[in-house]
Amino acid sequence: MKLKTPGSADRFRSPTTLKGNAPFLGATVKQWDLAIVGNMEHTLAQIKRRAELTPKRDVNKAINFDVASYASRRLADQK
Repeated sequence: MKLKTPGSADRFRSPTTLKGNAPFLGATVKQWDLAIVGNMEHTLAQIKRRAELTPKRDVNKAINFDVASYASRRLADQK
């Protein structure tokens, strides 16, 4: 026997995916997506490209002491 709680609705058991041109709160789903997320895919691609182009950090020449430098030096010494 399954216990049914008051206020539970069957409509929430399986989510529905809305298409881009579906109206939602006075705008289309695509307009809401652009307003909330923006062009995140393009931005993430730019960040990845810039990260690949930046010079790599040499732990042995690091001036500032931080946890990453310390951990890298310790791991390098253990090999």
